[in-house]
Amino acid sequence: QTCYICTQALHWKTKEGLVRGCACRGTAGFVHVSCLAEQAKILCDEAEENNLDIKAKNERFRRWQECSLCEQTYHGGVKCALGWACWKTYLGRPETDEI
Repeated sequence: QTCYICTQALHWKTKEGLVRGCACRGTAGFVHVSCLAEQAKILCDEAEENNLDIKAKNERFRRWQECSLCEQTYHGGVKCALGWACWKTYLGRPETDEI
């Protein structure tokens, strides 16, 4: 089994293992939490850099909460870990930000 984002079994930098916190079945859905967090951050950053409308920004922000493959909300430890990563990513931003 490998991460569907980085295609590695063990994360190259963090050495973390794979998790699955959505409704994906079979070989789909295995992922590193840090890959999910990085993917969500990149999508949100791109939305800001390209001045996308609020609907597009919200759609990309959902990657912090929903699987991009099965579109189900993450649950359990994955949900908690992504919530923490999201909070750490945007901590310090003004409350008036659209994200």
